[in-house]
Amino acid sequence: MTDDVRAEPDDTATGLGMDSERLYRFLLSKSDASVAQLAAESGLASADVRELLAELVDAGFATMSADSRYRAVAPDIVLGGRLALQLNTVRFGYEALRELLEIHRTGPGRGGRDDRGRWEQVTGAVAIQSRLTQLRDGAERYVRTFVKPPMVLPTPDGEQHRELQARGVRYRLLFDRSILDSDPEGAHLRQHLDWSDEIRFAKRLPLKLLIIDDRTVIIEDPGSDRPRALITANESIVRLALELFERLWDTAISARADAEGAAGAGIGDDDALLLSLLIAGLTDQAIASKLGIGLRTVQRRVRELMDLADVDTRIQLGWHAAKHGWVS
Repeated sequence: MTDDVRAEPDDTATGLGMDSERLYRFLLSKSDASVAQLAAESGLASADVRELLAELVDAGFATMSADSRYRAVAPDIVLGGRLALQLNTVRFGYEALRELLEIHRTGPGRGGRDDRGRWEQVTGAVAIQSRLTQLRDGAERYVRTFVKPPMVLPTPDGEQHRELQARGVRYRLLFDRSILDSDPEGAHLRQHLDWSDEIRFAKRLPLKLLIIDDRTVIIEDPGSDRPRALITANESIVRLALELFERLWDTAISARADAEGAAGAGIGDDDALLLSLLIAGLTDQAIASKLGIGLRTVQRRVRELMDLADVDTRIQLGWHAAKHGWVS
């Protein structure tokens, strides 16, 4: 292979070199292709194409369909698994995954009507809300959601929410920390607190998504100028979304006290929420605004919590609360 191809950096979203990813894109648009075809379309020498194809096969991005003919592996299979291991770059990888899936869906000879039907695109806030209502209605165990600004859709219907809870469906909402900085969007949080949903705060969420049980994922399309959602039951994407959600959930800050720890410490729900907002990084004034109380009341209650924990600083209070289960 020529020196300039060998020197290409592995800095693409897929982790492939630039020429390797370009060749993979050509291959995605076909049912399969020969070395000669790919060389002609890519402008690379046949020897370079052979070497790049060998790298794609070794990395799991391609397979041989016949001697000197190759077929691309679907990007949700090969790239989805890689993204689960690289959650720190999930947004960048998600964009690449979405783009590659678009090539895969529109390419000739790939999949079939049933396979393409596993992806659904819905555009517009009203249409998305209607579709989400339908999907939530079929939930059996869990509705998991990433919530981050801007809030385009209204709060879910309260009647449906109560019916699902009565059926034993659990709501888990992971809020982006930045949502606490906006009073209108803070009302969304207050509504879910009133519904007794499981709520935690993350420092930063990579995208908006909703997972119904372990079978359907709704993902925001951030590249659209109108609200648009991609809906899929693709097993690889569902597994990726669940892995992402659970890892971020495990490291997030609870909006409620752990029942046993709170009871032992004599902490009520209001103090537990105040403590969670404090640990999430809100100022006293912002906490007062969110809770609808005065600034001095916030400062007094924080002081009382510090006295209860027998600590001198707010940092020590946060450490004590986490250690003793005041927040889960």
